Amino acid sequence: MIFEYLRIAIKVLWSHKFRSGLTVLSITIGAFSIVLMSSLAESGLATLIAGIEELGGARLILVYAKPPERAENKRESYSSGFTVADWDQVFAELPYVVERTRWAGLDRKDAIADTGPSSRTDLVVGDGGFLSLFRMRLAKGRGFTEEENRGRARVCVVGHELAQKLWGGESLGHWMTISGVRCQVIGQLANQDRWGANFGFDWINVAVLPFETVSEVNPLLRLEVGNLVKTRDAADNELVKRIINVRLEARHHGVDDFQILDFAKILVRFEGLFQIMKIIVGFIAGIALLVGGIGVMNMMLVSVSERVREIGIRKALGASPGDIMAQFLCEAMVLSGTGGLIGVGSGIAMAEVATVVIRKFKPVWVGIIAQNAVVAALVVSFGVGMVFGLFPARRAARLDIIQAIRR
Repeated sequence: MIFEYLRIAIKVLWSHKFRSGLTVLSITIGAFSIVLMSSLAESGLATLIAGIEELGGARLILVYAKPPERAENKRESYSSGFTVADWDQVFAELPYVVERTRWAGLDRKDAIADTGPSSRTDLVVGDGGFLSLFRMRLAKGRGFTEEENRGRARVCVVGHELAQKLWGGESLGHWMTISGVRCQVIGQLANQDRWGANFGFDWINVAVLPFETVSEVNPLLRLEVGNLVKTRDAADNELVKRIINVRLEARHHGVDDFQILDFAKILVRFEGLFQIMKIIVGFIAGIALLVGGIGVMNMMLVSVSERVREIGIRKALGASPGDIMAQFLCEAMVLSGTGGLIGVGSGIAMAEVATVVIRKFKPVWVGIIAQNAVVAALVVSFGVGMVFGLFPARRAARLDIIQAIRR
């Protein structure tokens, strides 16, 4: 019986192609929006998480200096910021920690090459573990060691874009002056980018110098330093944070002039933020589906009024009110379901196209089709047909046989 209902529904709707097409279009727009926007939101979150996960993700803990909120009068009893002694006594011997680095981003500076060209670039200073923890791959040369950092060696590593601007890509062995420091390029970074993983510097247009080398010309560098550690497992974060907090409070005489950030909690917040964005997108797209549902109801009411005589004849031949109701409900669901299928298909196709286009500019983009959104769009589309088709179907089923035939 259901196949007979479908056959009649398709025949009736096909006989009014233009009117049916407009109604289908309204449902298509809503389903298309749900799938496309949800897929882009999930792709953005996946790309962001992938960039952070490459560094350690939820296992990262960042400690940086901040103005104190209590015991401010004790600040004169120690050196503000983070000193080498702080690093050696607080961070160097932490249990459950597999990697660590101290670094600081010093914003954009003018870099002048020994061959004459100059360019603006992000200046970053770090210790011997900086390049390793941040997973900054080298295309040429090598990174500087902790011994070179402590020995204040005049060496540096340049990003791919900076090397192209200053030396046409052949940077090894050249000298560069930046922020008052003249250093020799011993390494060139690969052309890698991490979308959304923002640590205060450009991943490809950057110059990395030893921390202690730059501290010679910038004594206040200790106020800018960030201490980043990677734990063995995210479950160890709480214990490591407690140890850091106790040691720093002892070193800084109870002054809370530092902040500890747990990336496990930050990632949870990011996921929550993206979930809210998806809900907002779904709500906006749901309005389009609601408008489409009203269009379905309007078309079905018109269809009932046009087919009153047909309904009367079918009832006279033995069709029950339930049969009539089922027929018109089937037509409404075919309308909305067709719109949902077209919208979902076009949304998936557009999400794939968007992934290809975005990857031209951001090769690290992770393309994802939001499967939950696909299922939701289809279910809601068919549900809209059922809900908004119910009233016209009941109206058709309640028509009186004699009056229907007369009309």
